Amino acid sequence: MAGAGNACLVCALGWLAAVGCGASPAEAADWLAGPALREQLAQPVKLAWSGVPIRKGLTDLARSQNIAMLLDRRVDPGTPLELSFDKVPVELALERLARSQHLGVSWYGPLVYLGPEPAAARLRTLAALRAAEAKSLPAARRSSFTKTQAWQWDDLAEPRTLVEQLADEARVEIIAIEHIPHDLWPAADLPPLSWTDRLTLVANEFDLTFRIDDDGRKIELIPVPESVLLERSYPGGRNPRELAERWRQQAPKAQVAVEGDKVVVRGRAEDHEALTAAKPRPQTPAAGGVEVYTLAVREQPLGPVLEELKQRLGLELHIDEAALKKAEISLDRRVTFNVDKATLDELLAAALKPAGLTFRRRDKTIDIFPARARGTD
Repeated sequence: MAGAGNACLVCALGWLAAVGCGASPAEAADWLAGPALREQLAQPVKLAWSGVPIRKGLTDLARSQNIAMLLDRRVDPGTPLELSFDKVPVELALERLARSQHLGVSWYGPLVYLGPEPAAARLRTLAALRAAEAKSLPAARRSSFTKTQAWQWDDLAEPRTLVEQLADEARVEIIAIEHIPHDLWPAADLPPLSWTDRLTLVANEFDLTFRIDDDGRKIELIPVPESVLLERSYPGGRNPRELAERWRQQAPKAQVAVEGDKVVVRGRAEDHEALTAAKPRPQTPAAGGVEVYTLAVREQPLGPVLEELKQRLGLELHIDEAALKKAEISLDRRVTFNVDKATLDELLAAALKPAGLTFRRRDKTIDIFPARARGTD
């Protein structure tokens, strides 16, 4: 297994037996999570796939990087991959792989899910909605749905049986389980997820979600609604309308409205996370010193992070969009970093490096471009 920080070469030619994305239960892996996962996703990887079935390719990549991955049942596991990457971040490699197959990617906590674009786009929002319902249950029942646990199953597992196992674990009755048709799944090894996250993951593959009754004793499987949005309200500060307008620009697909002194957002879980990312906190320097900043960002799209820095610090950003497009780098790329008493240059470097970007600064004017596109003098 390649260690963190090293480039990994995954090279496979010809056809190999397709297996599940992850080790078998007998070989349960210690998957990366949290900051260690984010660090590994940013590591460079060299890949060369020619005629390799997509499930096999993902399984090899998952094991070499110690990153749990799951391929949706609706994706043909034998689809051959014709891809090669030369030292690109693992995260970018996964995004390119998904795009080449017209798939979506969902960064589902410690799990990377690849599936049809609509299913991937709604997965985390469905999980957030069900988690919120679980948290509103009586305390005696709440823990059954919020406790995290790893999950493995053997080859040729039936998804309906997996749901029945979840029902036994939480001591609930599943209503309308017949909505899950007969199917056979390859072996899988999932990292720790909450009960609601695990059921959401299985149900979503059949375009289903679920309702929890008021006392937490019954779960009803229901079709996924046409619109899957999470609504939350936030303090509007001194000028709610100004905040709402800025948020509309940062999350154009979300619905943002002002209600009294609150800003109400209806959007995907990812929209909420992007809008409420940690803000830079300047610290007053000693006399004659340089102003420094403290900021912690966890799994937020880079674009909204840069917009927040621009607004808060009065920066003028010039982003070489043509170079980013050529390098296949998107400002939707999620970044995680933590700086304490950092200079402006250190703050910018920490924000841009996880996305493969760098910058040139002239006072408050910042030019942003791919790290390998040109020099950084």
